[in-house]
Formats: sequence, structure tokens, C-alpha cells
Amino acid sequence: MFKRKSILVALLLLALLVFAGCNQTKEPDLPGDELTTRSVVDRHGDEHIVPAEIERVISYSPTFTQIILDLGLADILVAVDTNSERFYEIPEGVEAFDMMSPDNEMLISLEPDLVIVTDMTAAGGAEDPFALLKSGGVSVVTVQTPDTLDEIAQDVAFLAHVLGKKEEGQELAHNMYTAIDLYKDLGAAVESAKTVYFEIGAAPYSYSFGQGVFLNEMIEMLGAVNIFGDEDGWLAVTAEAAVALDPEVIFTNVDYLEDPVDELLTREGWQDIQAIQNNEVYLIDSNASSQANHHVIDALEEMAIALGLK
Repeated sequence: MFKRKSILVALLLLALLVFAGCNQTKEPDLPGDELTTRSVVDRHGDEHIVPAEIERVISYSPTFTQIILDLGLADILVAVDTNSERFYEIPEGVEAFDMMSPDNEMLISLEPDLVIVTDMTAAGGAEDPFALLKSGGVSVVTVQTPDTLDEIAQDVAFLAHVLGKKEEGQELAHNMYTAIDLYKDLGAAVESAKTVYFEIGAAPYSYSFGQGVFLNEMIEMLGAVNIFGDEDGWLAVTAEAAVALDPEVIFTNVDYLEDPVDELLTREGWQDIQAIQNNEVYLIDSNASSQANHHVIDALEEMAIALGLK
């Protein structure tokens, strides 16, 4: 009887050891790779695998550079485009390059963890311009050009998440939405919509925009009407068309003339336009209105003030 019990106990112990061994094979230690990368999803639902710890970043656009700086991450920048260098205070020692023709070998030599690019740069030819970087194990994140304020807010939150500042990015986006709601209410109260011409390129090569551009959304949000609102995208503008449409208000964000407002007020052939006659020509901050990030709210405020909403 005792011998029989001993055999049963031995069999039971053997079964427990086998079971424990099975459990150990089903729950292996996590490989190192899973601890060094993470996944972030953009507004299109595309997944981006980025390093868990990001210490060296290359920014291909002033839009991205400004977000990085506002997140307090200036110290992780190792290279930026020349426009970023022109617009912002970039830390000493950070390389600057032409975003339209970057030297990929030079960029690789900087040993970046992450490169952030626009879709326009990423589509710069038949071949992937960043293939060399990617083959070297560098994470390249492409951000699609936003057409709306909502997409801008999503991109700000996305990039902050990529950079390990998820909560800070959500706060920036939240502040954007709060401001947007405020200006929507102000615009909804407008009883008589003013017509607006927004010039982003001065004569003789004047440029503006129509539908599908976030600046058009901003004009309409403020209860005004873009004189080219029936057109689509970015537009080359003729003097004849602008004069014929006779805007009541003119905005300009041109930053390469000494006095873009005076240039418009004294532009030959434009003297009969209502905005010119009534001195309703306003300079809108070029950086705030052209960089698709949370600072567009600053431009929105300037536009609201010019239209008499604040």
C-alpha cells in the first residue's frame, strides 16, 4: 500500500514538472527588438514603426521643426531644412540642408534615429529618395499634407506621439479645437459676409487659393467669403480676375517684400478695388499662416481682428 502511494506521488510530481515546463515554453522572454521600437498610427491609419527612444532627429520641414521646438525637444535635432534655420532659433551645431536636394550620405553620417518628411519630399522622383536612409535602418516618417484644420490638429498630435510626447501633443491639439470652436461661433454671428482676397504671392506672379486649402476654411469659418472659393487648390491669379472680383478685404502673408501692404495699396490698376479704397489691406503673419501646425490659430486670430470679429 505504501509503495503504491509512493508511485502515485512520484507520477504527480512528474506531471507538475512537465506542466511547468510547457508553460515556460509558451511564455518566452520578450526579444530585445520589441523593447526598442514602438508603433504609432497616423490619421490615414498607416502604421509607423519608430524607435522607443528617440535622441537624434532630422526635420525636413519648418512645420515639423516648430512642433519639435514647442515640445521642448530642440536638443534632439541634428539637422533641419534651410527654411527652418531661417524662421527659428536652431541650436548651434545643427546641420542645415536644402530640402529639395538633400545629401543623403551626409544625413546618414549624422546617425539619426528618425527622419520626418512631407509627402511632397517623399514623392520627389521615380525612386524612393529615402531608400538609402531606410536601408541603413533609419526610421523615416512621412506626413501627408493636411487640407483642413482638423487634419492639422491630428498631425500635431501624431508627431508628438512619435516623438514620445503623446500627452503634450494631445494638449496642443485640444487647444486648437477649443480655439476653432470659439472662432466658429464668432463667424456664425456675422450677418453680412465680407469678400476676401488672400495673396500668398505678390505681383507679377500673384498666387492665392480656393477650396481644399485650410486657409480657405479659415476665411469661411470667420463668416467671410473667399473671392476664389469656387476654384480648387493653389492658384495663379491674374490682376484682371482680382480686380473684377473686387474684394472688400485683402490679406497678404508675403514676407519677401519690404512693405507688402503698401505694395498692394499702390499697385497699378488696383486703385478701384473696394479694399484698396477703404484701406482694408492687412498683413497676416507668414509663418503662422503657411506652416500647417498649431500656430495657424495665431493667423486665425489676426484674420478675425482684421474682419472686426474681435
